[in-house]
Amino acid sequence: MSHYLCLTDYEKNLIDSALLILMKKNIQYSEQSKENSVQQHYQDFNLTLFELCAKIKAPDFDKHMDLSSKELKAIKKGLTSLYNRIYQKTLKKTESHQEGHYKSCKLQIIELERKIDIIEKNNIEGNSC
Repeated sequence: MSHYLCLTDYEKNLIDSALLILMKKNIQYSEQSKENSVQQHYQDFNLTLFELCAKIKAPDFDKHMDLSSKELKAIKKGLTSLYNRIYQKTLKKTESHQEGHYKSCKLQIIELERKIDIIEKNNIEGNSC
């Protein structure tokens, strides 16, 4: 089942950053592995993430495109990685103006995850009829 997600430009940029972080992690995991099948898995997943980035950044995304459950899960996984990275940065000594920025980003990520959760919940309820 597909899901429509209405995003602000800021949310699109957050998702883009989150997916790029996830792609970098996948490259690291792929390079650490000696198994061809594992390397191929991460390369395939990165291709999917790259296509998802392009889909979300498309100018007509909100009007004509929707997301699959698999894509929503990938976005949530990326947002979790982004949130964890921001959390690590806040643990380091930062200037006070940066702390406010990091806190704002974390709150935006949480709100975006809630938006995705609502869409997923509505889909589950829609499938149960």
